[in-house]
Amino acid sequence: MTHRTIDPRISLALSLHAQPGVYALLIGSGTSTGAGIPTGWGVIKDLVRQAAAAAGAPISTDAGDAEIDAWWAKHGDGNELGYSGLLESLGPTAAARSALLHGYFEPTDEDRADNRKVPSRAHHGIAELVRRGAIRVILTTNFDSLIEQALDQASVPYQVLSTENAIKARKPLHHAGCTIIKLHGDYKSLDQKNTLAELTDYGPSTHQILQEVIENFGLIINGWSADWDTALVEALEGRQSRRYPLYWSTLYGLGSAAGALIEQHAGAVISNVTADEFFPDLQQRLDSLDALATPELTEDMAIARLKRLLPYRESYIEIRELLAAEISPIAAYIRERGVTGPSGDYAAVFDNECISLRSSSQTLVRLIASGVALDRDRIHADLWVWAIQQLLKVRLPVSSYSEAWYNLAHYPALLALRAVAMIAVTEEREDVFIRAATEPKWKDAYSQRDPEPAFMALQDEIVVDYNLAKAAPRWNGSSWIYPQSELIANDMQELIGHLIGSGDDFKRAFCQAEYRMALAHAFLTNERSRPSAGKYLHAARTRISRDKNAWRKDFELHGDHQAWNWSPSPDGEPDLFATKLDELDSVLAGLERW
Repeated sequence: MTHRTIDPRISLALSLHAQPGVYALLIGSGTSTGAGIPTGWGVIKDLVRQAAAAAGAPISTDAGDAEIDAWWAKHGDGNELGYSGLLESLGPTAAARSALLHGYFEPTDEDRADNRKVPSRAHHGIAELVRRGAIRVILTTNFDSLIEQALDQASVPYQVLSTENAIKARKPLHHAGCTIIKLHGDYKSLDQKNTLAELTDYGPSTHQILQEVIENFGLIINGWSADWDTALVEALEGRQSRRYPLYWSTLYGLGSAAGALIEQHAGAVISNVTADEFFPDLQQRLDSLDALATPELTEDMAIARLKRLLPYRESYIEIRELLAAEISPIAAYIRERGVTGPSGDYAAVFDNECISLRSSSQTLVRLIASGVALDRDRIHADLWVWAIQQLLKVRLPVSSYSEAWYNLAHYPALLALRAVAMIAVTEEREDVFIRAATEPKWKDAYSQRDPEPAFMALQDEIVVDYNLAKAAPRWNGSSWIYPQSELIANDMQELIGHLIGSGDDFKRAFCQAEYRMALAHAFLTNERSRPSAGKYLHAARTRISRDKNAWRKDFELHGDHQAWNWSPSPDGEPDLFATKLDELDSVLAGLERW
């Protein structure tokens, strides 16, 4: 009878999920190969080619291992070709070796354009494991800083220990959120350990912390061959603790040293998998276990998940699914509410419907607002645009309807776009607002007009009925000059006030956003269109500003001119952009109600 063993990735995921933080990572050069960082043997071959070229006997770039070995046997130091011997021959001092290695780890502009020597899926997967608390300690023999870069992008704090002095001054492992121990140093320093002599022993502080880790943590090993690191192999051979198991992930077969360590510690081998496959796979298994153990997703959980996913370009599908899960019930609600509206006290019903639509959109609007605010590199800007397009589409065309009730079906889309506008001006993301205002389109099936961009379809005066907004019971008899604007501001305060602030901070952001909506009519369309009136028009009568043109001046001083394609005019020529702002001033003056 054949004895079957469970896939070690399953048992590893279960262990990590049940006991987060009890495993440490030990990674080697194989973890970074997916990022275009060469392995030790890759560095050897390239350095031999450089040495051969300098000696006037160049070796072809596609030379095999035998040709590389043959050249070294004839021209080398008389010893077998190896990483340490070659580096010691070509770079007799630590500074010389650092200079030789620098180019293998520091990306050029071309490297960055081709996504080389920057964090790979493996590094981002490791960063996610750290962020969720599954991993807190990383031992690495690599000189590169890709782990640190991935953690920075994930906004995860960490300490790096790459020298004896740094280890002496460290925070205790159980107090530090994440600790990276660079056993061989950093490529930017002169304290790297490359040669066999340097790799034979570690300093006392390094040895002490290494012993602390291997005795108190389980180990997950990836991309390390155990062929060169004598001191690290000896430390693992002396490991006494069997409290937590050892897992070794490898693309190729293990060598004799690694095999002996696996046998000694009854470790589990995960074969035929790259680092770029292994770490994201492990992360997904943990996510699956989370889903199994987690109740229905709450708003706080959805936003926390969004924050975990935002730094990673490959999270596009997951974020889209997160947004879609919130759009779906909004669409279902709008389909069920009908298009004719109920009878009775229509102003009260209308007001309650605004509140119901706000409530049904709350999580989605907060997800979009948080996404725009935190997506500093605009990695997922397409998704905020997509979400507004989906909200526009939920208003189905019909031939018979109550206009005010039917138009209000676009209220969730209006709230989402206004959230983008308010975050745009407070977080300097005006380019994202412009995309969200112009790329989503709406066309009524019974209209002969071309599809309209979102900023035209989602004007206050189109979506929210003036008379019903003015008579809304929420005002308790108060009368407003711009009731639609006040109603939207009231609901936006409920939705994203916590992200922007209260009092004048919120009012300022709201008026700045309204002014950007007006700018869109002046600069983002060739159609004849008129912006909606709103709170921003009577700035002179508020305590925020005593200047009637406050929001224009605010835009001139603080707005993102580049996003709006405003560039200085040549000397002596009229500023065409300023001329259009003057024209907009005239339009807005005609909208004022006093």
